[in-house]
Amino acid sequence: MHPVSVSLHPFTATPASVLIPRNAAVRNSINFAELGRAGRSSGNLAMNSIQNPARGSETCGTEDFTVGDKDAVVIVDHGSRRQESNLMLNDFVDMFRARTGYKIVEPAHMELAEPTIKDAFGKCVQQGASRVIVSPYFLSPGRHWKQDIPALAAEASKELSNIPYIITAPLGLHELMVDIMNDRIKYCLQHVAGDVDECNVLELESAASTPDGDYLGGWEATVLFMSI
Repeated sequence: MHPVSVSLHPFTATPASVLIPRNAAVRNSINFAELGRAGRSSGNLAMNSIQNPARGSETCGTEDFTVGDKDAVVIVDHGSRRQESNLMLNDFVDMFRARTGYKIVEPAHMELAEPTIKDAFGKCVQQGASRVIVSPYFLSPGRHWKQDIPALAAEASKELSNIPYIITAPLGLHELMVDIMNDRIKYCLQHVAGDVDECNVLELESAASTPDGDYLGGWEATVLFMSI
């Protein structure tokens, strides 16, 4: 996908419930810049996902900022030519929906696979959503997050009566990411020692590429990751 230029303009938030309070405490941990409008639609883009390491969550204070009944969440990953990888996003969306209790949650792939962002927007509208919250299943705020996803979201919004949308920060630097990585490392060491079964991520037949272009899966992939 070629980079898409997005102009930056002042943004006026819709009077619906929002995810993150824009007070001084939050602005210290995450800086916001706004995407230009497409008709009545609006895209609020978090430009810096580096939070205060002392705080485990970027929501703070006594106010309860949550997803409303008319809000939809679209979780977007990159998309893969391997169906197993795409199906993993569906599993995560199911987990997310069950844990949060949010009414409308849909998966989307930025490219290479379906459902697309446009498909996901359409499903959200069919379920009664009046605003879409796009949450990138990405680690870092690269070009896809800054340019490609906003352009695709704007296009989807335009075709659906300019439904308002928000694009959140990617996963970025968060204390819980440390716990996740440490858990993966410890489990891998246990598996190599023969104490536990294969990691559930590798059970989906994810493959690891060798320097020669060969592909390994499962336990062999785990050992390869440990040795390079």
